Amino acid sequence: MQLKRSRTPHYDDPVAVGERLHAAREAAGISQRELAFPGCSAAYISRIERGERIPSLQVMRELARRTGISESFLAYGRERIDAAVSDAVSVVEAAEVAGDRDEVAKAYRALSRAASQAAKSSLAA
Repeated sequence: MQLKRSRTPHYDDPVAVGERLHAAREAAGISQRELAFPGCSAAYISRIERGERIPSLQVMRELARRTGISESFLAYGRERIDAAVSDAVSVVEAAEVAGDRDEVAKAYRALSRAASQAAKSSLAA
């Protein structure tokens, strides 16, 4: 007997995803027809926005890219990355652009600490 693996959804709520997509599309100033692409018609986008359909992960990614929001925000209404980790990544990027080896090493150590703290916090929650 083979047990089916439970599926991890790539969204929180179909209606909420639709509302976020609609808001992002409006903020970007594009129509459903302009947002459409091969494999995702304007009619399908309309159904997503009404909460009647949930797009595949690939379509969700493309919709997020085309509307200028993150996949995480479209799917969950929030960023999935910890804010401290995100800030530390920005510091690492800036240090690498500057090219100072000591600053780069310091930034990576800070990123490591932030990631460890975020992991501990997520386990406790």
